[in-house]
Amino acid sequence: MTRLRQRLFRIVLIATGLVLLAWYGLPWLVPLPEALEHPLEQGTRYLASDGSQLRHLLNEEGARVSLPVSYEQLPPPLIHATLAAEDTRFFQHGGLDPAAIARSAWMNARAVRVRSGASTITQQLVKISGGPGRRTLGVKILEAMKARHLEMRWSKKQILAAYLNRVGYGNLCTGCEAAAEGCFHKPLCDLTPAECAFLAALPQAPGRLNPFREAGPVLKRQQWVLARMHELGWLDDEGFIIAVAQPITLQRYRGGFIAPHAIDLLNKNAVAQPVVRTTIEPRLQAQVEMIIARRLEGLRSKRVEHAAAVVIDNATGHVLALAGSRDYFATDGGQINGAWVPHSPGSALKPFTYALAFEHGATPATIVEDLPIEFQTDTGLYRPENYDHKLYGPMTYRYALGNSLNISAVRVLRSIGGAPALLDELRAQGLTTLTESADHYGLGLTIGNAPVRLLELANAYATLARLGLYQPWTLLADEAARPGQRLIDEHSAWWIADILSDNQARAITFGLRSPLRLPFRVAAKTGTSTSYRDNWTLGYTPEFTVGVWAGNFEGKPMENISGVTGAGPIFRDIFLYLQQHHTLTWYDEPEGLQRARIDPRNGRRLTAQSPAARLSREEVFFGGALPQAATSSDYDNAGRALLAPEYSKWIAGRDNWLGDLVAIRRAGASPLRIINPVNGLTIRLDPDLPASQRLLLQATPADASWSSETLKIKREGGQWYADLSPGRHVINAKSGDETQGVTVVVGK
Repeated sequence: MTRLRQRLFRIVLIATGLVLLAWYGLPWLVPLPEALEHPLEQGTRYLASDGSQLRHLLNEEGARVSLPVSYEQLPPPLIHATLAAEDTRFFQHGGLDPAAIARSAWMNARAVRVRSGASTITQQLVKISGGPGRRTLGVKILEAMKARHLEMRWSKKQILAAYLNRVGYGNLCTGCEAAAEGCFHKPLCDLTPAECAFLAALPQAPGRLNPFREAGPVLKRQQWVLARMHELGWLDDEGFIIAVAQPITLQRYRGGFIAPHAIDLLNKNAVAQPVVRTTIEPRLQAQVEMIIARRLEGLRSKRVEHAAAVVIDNATGHVLALAGSRDYFATDGGQINGAWVPHSPGSALKPFTYALAFEHGATPATIVEDLPIEFQTDTGLYRPENYDHKLYGPMTYRYALGNSLNISAVRVLRSIGGAPALLDELRAQGLTTLTESADHYGLGLTIGNAPVRLLELANAYATLARLGLYQPWTLLADEAARPGQRLIDEHSAWWIADILSDNQARAITFGLRSPLRLPFRVAAKTGTSTSYRDNWTLGYTPEFTVGVWAGNFEGKPMENISGVTGAGPIFRDIFLYLQQHHTLTWYDEPEGLQRARIDPRNGRRLTAQSPAARLSREEVFFGGALPQAATSSDYDNAGRALLAPEYSKWIAGRDNWLGDLVAIRRAGASPLRIINPVNGLTIRLDPDLPASQRLLLQATPADASWSSETLKIKREGGQWYADLSPGRHVINAKSGDETQGVTVVVGK
């Protein structure tokens, strides 16, 4: 008997040792799934400027993964619901639950089929971290050993938090935080016990238990989970009654879809971060999208289908709102980003031409001849026309820009050196689509013969709004602000803002009650491309810049819709909303500003000694650079302003809007004035174009003689010409005792 006892004791001892070895030793020999050592790959989360979520992209495996949630951040009802549904003895067992295994084996034996599993939460965590594979007995034994290994290395809280962060809930949601958003559009902390039980019901069979396809099976399991929570003491009687009775309201959430064009633009530029905080303001973004949709509905009969808009914070360069189309999900090109696709800007580039002219010494009172003109280009003669096919005669730069006159803009650009000067300026402003040479664009660049992006052009207007300081635009809130780079003289930029906000200065073309007239000062400029294919309105206050494009993505023309009638109302509505929610100001007058009355027919300054003028307006100047004072020689006895002979046809024609306020100066009475070339003109020689080898010389009076120390001057057919050669040249005109000179630069 003693020997038998000893033998039994030995057997028990060996068995115990083997059990202890299997329980505590062997699991250390089985490595944990490598995936457990690394966080799950997350799709990028894009946040608004206020921290709210704009969009949560899927990861490469097509899942929307939770941000890691610690045990302390888990709502107790979710913990209890998960334990009730999956593993009630989780905090008592060591990774394997013998009681659950025995119960499962008995149930399956009685049913002669598998009715119940006995996997603990730890085993399930190992399983979902190990990747897909055949569910063989050997695989299950290895998973059990890995579960023991994990229990000896991690705390229970770590294991439970990892499980809830990694378990699949269906509908592309991985992790409890993603599931709370995906089912209820709520953060975890706001879930009720009933909602926690609903989520806990899903991991058992996320493919079959899909509440968005059929809620009944999920609700049935949810009720069972609530009953288990009550039975286990995790829900008191009152809480159980409330939870069972609470209706479940699903709100499908796919990770957000706010400002989709802005997110696409960021995502295209490969912002490889788990969380990206953007500059988008959600309320403003929603308002801009609503304004576009509402205004386009009213323009549908005019064949206007699409529009885009951007709002920029001038102080930072932050893009506060970006809407690329009427509706991102529209089948007619909704996913095209109208704020990024290049379009012809029409007259929207003109302010930069005039800003350069001001830097070259012009003022808003400078006169430009809005008369027919033609230029030789690589493709032949170029004859610009105004939008309404009219001519406006003598125009101050203020009125020429305010009324967006094409001929005037082309003449002004020619006076400052032509397309190269403007092209350099626009490229410096960040317009990346201007990739051709200056010769390719020619003087037509100022009236929009080159495609540009709305976002980039709006940011160039923001440079004007900062009175000449350039700041790159950005959609990233955490991107460090760069110091502003001065691209435009401050006084020139102030003049542009003053002109573009002058409702009187644009009245000839736009009238006094256009959409550009707001109840507060805003600098605004429109643009309309050829055949009404694109129209624009851009403008600013010191605080904000708004840019709007309207048209059709497929390029079909609109029906007589210009920038002021198409994009203009959208621009107006956006600024009215900004004014309701922000304080909008205007610029202080710079130091050194002077006011003087001028005659807009000739640009002369009116003084106490000047003849009584029949037409005048107040103009602003800087640094004492006032126009020449008007004298009696500038007017006839009837008070009509005397203009040069080249205005003869215009005065006698139907476009003469000044009527009897102007007359032609009599021959011999005109003071010397060089008409062509303008001072500072830059010319490029083209050996294939003989006409480019010589320069027409014109002056009033017409009998003026010409000379140059470096160029050959000759007269043919009653016209004076200069034979051009590379270099810097001074050309002089002489009439009587008066001599004037201009400088031209000739390049190869």
